[in-house]
Amino acid sequence: MKSLAHAARIGTAAGVFALGFAGLAGTAAAAPLPTPFQVCSPLGCAVQSVRGTVERTGGLTRIIATVTDSSTTSSLSARFVLSGPQSLAQLVDADNESKRQVITAPDAFTELIVSACAVGPTPGCNTVTVPL
Repeated sequence: MKSLAHAARIGTAAGVFALGFAGLAGTAAAAPLPTPFQVCSPLGCAVQSVRGTVERTGGLTRIIATVTDSSTTSSLSARFVLSGPQSLAQLVDADNESKRQVITAPDAFTELIVSACAVGPTPGCNTVTVPL
């Protein structure tokens, strides 16, 4: 009789444990995935690039980006513009280096515009728009 009661307690504990994991799995599945983006200057992605992700959680938009320049003749100027009811802009310049940029803003913005501009003897820009 004792072994039956012990087995019942173990079965109940295992069931509660499994339900806890099922609840966690449902929570994790509900989290939005980051949106990736990439834009390169006219010199090409191997030389000048802006790569990153946009995350929207808890009423905030967070942009995490890496601005990379390895050109020997030009530097890279990256421009991040969040637009919506208002606009927010940030510039990041890189010259033979990589820089990490984190931008956190309220969820009120509707799109992110990222430009990668070569600055030097062969200037030019490329732009990508990320809907939010």
